[in-house]
Amino acid sequence: MKHSIVAEVLPRGTLQRFGIAGGFNTFLFWIIWEILRSTIFLDILNETAIWSISWAMSSLSAHYVHRFFTFDGRKNVKNTIMGALSVYAFGMAGSTLSYDALLSMTSAPIRLIFLVNMLGWGLFTWSTMRWFVFGYTTEEE
Repeated sequence: MKHSIVAEVLPRGTLQRFGIAGGFNTFLFWIIWEILRSTIFLDILNETAIWSISWAMSSLSAHYVHRFFTFDGRKNVKNTIMGALSVYAFGMAGSTLSYDALLSMTSAPIRLIFLVNMLGWGLFTWSTMRWFVFGYTTEEE
């Protein structure tokens, strides 16, 4: 089977390939977060709720980006979406708690808190998506 240069340089399932797709997903998350933070929603809700809403809104898109770019579409989409939404729900709860903790325990700039929190939870998401949701292996079917 013919392999593309991208597949040779960045094999499916690798952290590097996940990082590229995750960069897109994080950018989408960041845009939603910044928009919500600049509206009346920040006054109505709070930083933690804005984080949680932004995470939830970007998660569905992230599943499809990772399905088609990072991993592959061999598993049934009904199974992968349920698994991915479970991972994202756990990640949303955990990242929201750690975001809130970082906000209250440190005076670091909010965008640094965003970056540190996203990187940590990105590793969690990559590993759980790779091994549990997509059951990814490098073997061709």
